[in-house]
Amino acid sequence: MLFNEAVESIGTLTDLKRIASAYVIDYRNLSQEEIVEALKKTAPQYYHEQNIIDTLENIYLNPERNIRIISIILLKNILLNKDNFMELQKDVNKDILEFEKKIINDSNELTLLKQTNRGEKLDLFKFIIETAWQNNDNISPDEKNLLEKIKNRLSITDYEYQILEAQIGRFPKNDNEIHTNSEIEEVRRFLQSKGLIFSIRDGDKNDYDLIPKEIVDALRKIFGIEMKEHGYRELLKTKYVRTKKYLVQILNKGNVETKNSMTVEELQNLCLERIKPTILLGGYSPFDGLNTKILSKWCKEIDIPCSGQKTELINRIIDYYDGIFEKPESTEDPRALLIDYFEDLAARNLDKLRKQGVIQKDLECEHLFEQATNYIFEKFLNHKPLLLRGNEQPDGILSFGNKFILWDNKSKETDVNLKDHIKQFDRYIRNSEKSVASFLVIGPSFTEASSKESMKYSALNETNICLISAKDFKKLALDWFEKEGDTEKSFPLGFFRQNGEFDLSLIDLS
Repeated sequence: MLFNEAVESIGTLTDLKRIASAYVIDYRNLSQEEIVEALKKTAPQYYHEQNIIDTLENIYLNPERNIRIISIILLKNILLNKDNFMELQKDVNKDILEFEKKIINDSNELTLLKQTNRGEKLDLFKFIIETAWQNNDNISPDEKNLLEKIKNRLSITDYEYQILEAQIGRFPKNDNEIHTNSEIEEVRRFLQSKGLIFSIRDGDKNDYDLIPKEIVDALRKIFGIEMKEHGYRELLKTKYVRTKKYLVQILNKGNVETKNSMTVEELQNLCLERIKPTILLGGYSPFDGLNTKILSKWCKEIDIPCSGQKTELINRIIDYYDGIFEKPESTEDPRALLIDYFEDLAARNLDKLRKQGVIQKDLECEHLFEQATNYIFEKFLNHKPLLLRGNEQPDGILSFGNKFILWDNKSKETDVNLKDHIKQFDRYIRNSEKSVASFLVIGPSFTEASSKESMKYSALNETNICLISAKDFKKLALDWFEKEGDTEKSFPLGFFRQNGEFDLSLIDLS
């Protein structure tokens, strides 16, 4: 949406005045119609490149850390990747929170140093960040400015910076606490007052965040963004650039280190993070990348003009994929069918499970019980389990602030006796990269002695062991989803810090 059209769609007089405050003189004394006209007259100031650079500098060095963190996520990671560069405000809030949770989860999976040989640079920068945080338990604007300069000198990406801050418990806030909707709303108003985003309203009075097209063009140039992320992902799937050999060649020539063990998907993710689309297609010299013949053939296949110089063909291809609308995620998940048989999987009711076609072999029961538990955490309780690495691991790990919550499934035909498994669970807890707030054991039922065993363990260690039946776990998840499913609010994991058998009656979801 162009600037003038966006001005006409601004939802309320309050929003109009807030946006006008950036460049319209004496806006307080103007009527609504006069403010609209004044905004149109001053439009070039809103998308003047130097003005936007100055505004972004103000954001990067703002003394309010919430403004520094949320603003960049909202602008760079969310809105600049949305179709038409707009989204419902409630969905923007959700996307910001999901982005923050993903960074925390990625940091807990500890993939950065293992993916490449850049460990020395990353370790150095992590040490610098930790040192900066030691002063008054905060990062001052001057320290932030210095960190940005060091980050750029070491070729550390924004994503890596966020991961490293999360690993030391400082992203997005202290103790890896995510932001609240009210904090996001405060930053939204700040960005409106700086003229970077508009709040527009449709005929049904739904409010959207929008970046006008002219401001998008300036922001993309400043951030070095050539296309939306989902468009780039689609481009990377094409046969011309999806071979491992080609991706490794482009990455290595860009001084991005790779490993022989990397999959095509991992290499594609590195390209998304470190390689611009123009480089992916055209390389670093006239002799790199795809040749004109292949580019022309590609253009013909997607029905766009296929004649011209190499740079023209590349730009047309990028424009084509940049214009692709994001596809909604498929709602079908084969794990959803397992929920009806969750208690049966826990109790190993093998005859019933075979009769209903849930399993074909007895060995599948335990694995499907684990899959169903993952699905419940992810879809009903809104907590995405971390990716497990190595063999000696519990069945699942969840981020819990700057700690972990671990769980293990026990599929048995009889009551689970904790003492039979306590040494195994103790190894998981002691080998954890972060301290474990609680260890969940999910099974059909538990012996009376199990609660005493969990009390004994917690008395000697800092971790509670929570024993929860499959029946109670499923009921809790369904009740929570019925109450909060529309809001997509995450279940408070602190409720799982009960010691001994889980008492469902202690949780009031009314």
